[in-house]
Amino acid sequence: MATPDTTPGSRPGRLASRVDPAAPLPAVLDLTHAAALLGVGRTTAYKLVHDGQWPTPVLRLGRLIKIPTQPLLELLAGTTRETG
Repeated sequence: MATPDTTPGSRPGRLASRVDPAAPLPAVLDLTHAAALLGVGRTTAYKLVHDGQWPTPVLRLGRLIKIPTQPLLELLAGTTRETG
Protein backbone atom coordinates (compact mmCIF):
# COMPACT_ATOMS: atom_id res chain seq x y z
CA MET A 1 0.00 0.00 0.00
CA ALA A 2 1.19 3.55 -0.47
CA THR A 3 3.05 5.11 2.40
CA PRO A 4 3.10 8.74 3.49
CA ASP A 5 5.51 10.76 1.39
CA THR A 6 8.28 11.99 3.68
CA THR A 7 10.49 13.64 1.10
CA PRO A 8 11.50 17.22 1.89
CA GLY A 9 9.02 19.74 0.55
CA SER A 10 6.15 17.25 0.34
CA ARG A 11 2.77 18.04 1.79
CA PRO A 12 2.07 16.37 5.16
CA GLY A 13 -0.41 13.52 5.06
CA ARG A 14 -0.21 13.15 1.30
CA LEU A 15 0.24 9.60 0.02
CA ALA A 16 3.18 8.75 -2.19
CA SER A 17 2.26 8.09 -5.82
CA ARG A 18 4.05 4.76 -5.87
CA VAL A 19 3.43 1.54 -3.96
CA ASP A 20 6.09 0.19 -1.60
CA PRO A 21 7.07 -3.22 -3.06
CA ALA A 22 8.21 -4.49 0.36
CA ALA A 23 4.87 -3.83 2.07
CA PRO A 24 2.30 -6.64 2.09
CA LEU A 25 -0.78 -5.89 0.03
CA PRO A 26 -4.35 -6.20 1.33
CA ALA A 27 -6.92 -8.45 -0.37
CA VAL A 28 -8.39 -5.45 -2.22
CA LEU A 29 -6.85 -2.14 -3.26
CA ASP A 30 -8.22 1.32 -3.86
CA LEU A 31 -8.32 2.12 -7.55
CA THR A 32 -5.57 4.74 -7.14
CA HIS A 33 -3.20 2.19 -5.57
CA ALA A 34 -3.99 -0.40 -8.25
CA ALA A 35 -3.36 2.26 -10.89
CA ALA A 36 0.03 3.02 -9.31
CA LEU A 37 0.97 -0.66 -9.60
CA LEU A 38 0.06 -0.58 -13.29
CA GLY A 39 1.84 2.71 -13.84
CA VAL A 40 -1.25 4.66 -14.92
CA GLY A 41 -2.64 7.85 -13.45
CA ARG A 42 -5.72 8.24 -11.30
CA THR A 43 -7.78 9.95 -14.00
CA THR A 44 -6.89 7.30 -16.58
CA ALA A 45 -7.78 4.54 -14.11
CA TYR A 46 -11.23 5.99 -13.40
CA LYS A 47 -11.85 6.42 -17.14
CA LEU A 48 -10.86 2.81 -17.82
CA VAL A 49 -13.24 1.57 -15.10
CA HIS A 50 -16.04 3.83 -16.35
CA ASP A 51 -15.56 2.58 -19.92
CA GLY A 52 -15.40 -1.08 -18.80
CA GLN A 53 -11.80 -1.39 -19.99
CA TRP A 54 -10.00 -1.98 -16.64
CA PRO A 55 -8.00 -5.20 -17.18
CA THR A 56 -8.96 -6.98 -13.93
CA PRO A 57 -12.21 -7.54 -11.99
CA VAL A 58 -13.67 -4.42 -10.35
CA LEU A 59 -15.70 -4.35 -7.14
CA ARG A 60 -18.18 -1.51 -6.81
CA LEU A 61 -19.30 -1.00 -3.21
CA GLY A 62 -21.66 1.94 -3.32
CA ARG A 63 -19.48 4.78 -4.56
CA LEU A 64 -16.24 2.96 -3.71
CA ILE A 65 -14.26 1.18 -6.40
CA LYS A 66 -11.99 -1.62 -5.18
CA ILE A 67 -9.67 -3.86 -7.15
CA PRO A 68 -8.97 -7.43 -5.95
CA THR A 69 -5.22 -7.78 -5.45
CA GLN A 70 -4.68 -11.35 -6.69
CA PRO A 71 -5.92 -10.85 -10.28
CA LEU A 72 -3.91 -7.63 -10.46
CA LEU A 73 -0.73 -9.41 -9.35
CA GLU A 74 -1.41 -12.18 -11.87
CA LEU A 75 -1.74 -9.57 -14.61
CA LEU A 76 1.55 -7.99 -13.57
CA ALA A 77 3.24 -11.42 -13.50
CA GLY A 78 1.92 -12.21 -16.98
CA THR A 79 -0.23 -15.11 -15.86
CA THR A 80 -3.97 -15.43 -16.31
CA ARG A 81 -6.61 -17.75 -14.99
CA GLU A 82 -8.36 -19.94 -17.53
CA THR A 83 -12.10 -19.40 -17.46
CA GLY A 84 -14.32 -21.86 -19.14
